[in-house]
Amino acid sequence: MAPFASLPPELTREVLSYLPIPTLLSFGQTSHNNHLIQTISLSALRLGIFHTRINGLISFMESPTSSQLLAIHSVPIVLKKRASHDKYQIIRNQNSTTRHILTQYSRTLRDLELVLWDLDEGTAKILANMKNLRRLSLRFDHPHTRHVRLPRGYWDESPGSTIWNHFDVDDGTGKGEKAFGRLETLTLERSGITDYQLQRILVNNPRIKELRLQKCLNLTEETFEFIASHSPLNQTLETLHFTKSNNHDIDERVLKHIGRLSNLKSLSLHGCPHLENETIKPLNEQSWHIPDLMLPQGPDSPREAGQGIEVDPAYK
Repeated sequence: MAPFASLPPELTREVLSYLPIPTLLSFGQTSHNNHLIQTISLSALRLGIFHTRINGLISFMESPTSSQLLAIHSVPIVLKKRASHDKYQIIRNQNSTTRHILTQYSRTLRDLELVLWDLDEGTAKILANMKNLRRLSLRFDHPHTRHVRLPRGYWDESPGSTIWNHFDVDDGTGKGEKAFGRLETLTLERSGITDYQLQRILVNNPRIKELRLQKCLNLTEETFEFIASHSPLNQTLETLHFTKSNNHDIDERVLKHIGRLSNLKSLSLHGCPHLENETIKPLNEQSWHIPDLMLPQGPDSPREAGQGIEVDPAYK
């Protein structure tokens, strides 16, 4: 049998990409050459940084991603107690750790899920320059999470931020470097992104086929209008999940834009209280014919019914 080192580089990377993170890192410690191979073999990563272990377990369980590689390459990190005094310190330390890891693998990652409380400017800049990403998920919605210094209702808000401007780094001349560029799937949870900020990401990534926006409360009808009128997005988008938005602007006006998405195969408007099942269901049966449809008022989970999973802040 030929030794492992004699395999072609492409095959070596393929084999190593399926190793669990601890095994992959151990392989990289065996020699300088294997460390280089290990670095370029990590193509998928689910990274979550939490202030308690139990919050990490629940957050990973609630992940909407079904990627096999992400399941293997899931890395939960629990901050030390002295590094999680309040939300500002937690967010600062989450982002510091995230930047340290992403810097090492920014050129090879194609599938990335980050589970944090929020982004800071430094992390946003690194993400914007990850040109090989195909799938990006930024999850900031953790309603099960409790902290003694976290104000009540914190997880019900998604305040706007200029940080999202870093995902549009074009200089305005059309010659500037664009953020990402090859995204096929984008998931945002509890993001304060605005219509314009999201539009810039979509313009810079014309291959997007899956768009999942949960509790993005600053988005309005304008986003639906843009998606429906912007080519090639209006012809290539296959999945649109716009969920848990209580924005009064998300009402029946968005339906005419959805009807213009000719290639849509999966649509979810679950948890949007200003849309009615009685209006959408007949539209789909008579006109849209979307195979996978989740109506606004579906079977509620305990969390959505006001009986959410609560975690004792003292539990480690």
